[in-house]
Amino acid sequence: MNPPKISILLLRTCLFAFFLGLLGLAIYGSFTLFKGLSNGVIFEKPGYVVLMVAYIALIPLLTSIFHGFRILNAFAKDFDSASSISSSLNIIKNSFLVIAVLAACMLPVFFYIGQADDAPGVVLLGITIVIFPLAISAVFRCLQYVLKKCTPL
Repeated sequence: MNPPKISILLLRTCLFAFFLGLLGLAIYGSFTLFKGLSNGVIFEKPGYVVLMVAYIALIPLLTSIFHGFRILNAFAKDFDSASSISSSLNIIKNSFLVIAVLAACMLPVFFYIGQADDAPGVVLLGITIVIFPLAISAVFRCLQYVLKKCTPL
């Protein structure tokens, strides 16, 4: 059963728009980071540490976008090799696990920001940032499991 070409085109467009949005945020954040470097306050304010970890988390996120394009190309070419799709799903799952670990390492910084500003909602925001990549990783693990069970050997 082949998916319609228009739906694959729509998914490619969404992935490309997501990539452009991330690129725009990265460019905007780099100006903020360079401003902190020039003022010498990069390690004095915790927001800059969060920004640096976000740049580190951008690498696995871009990797997952690339593998999303690979999966869509495999569907568009009627490529029936489930092993390449399964390996791409595994890489996407692992990249979101890396993002979740990086976000979990940032929880003390969010706790510090919440204590300094007397804003306990910041800690809940940090916990939410940890839970979302874990949930996405679980979804991709389920997709990988379904793909292995549904494909003939």
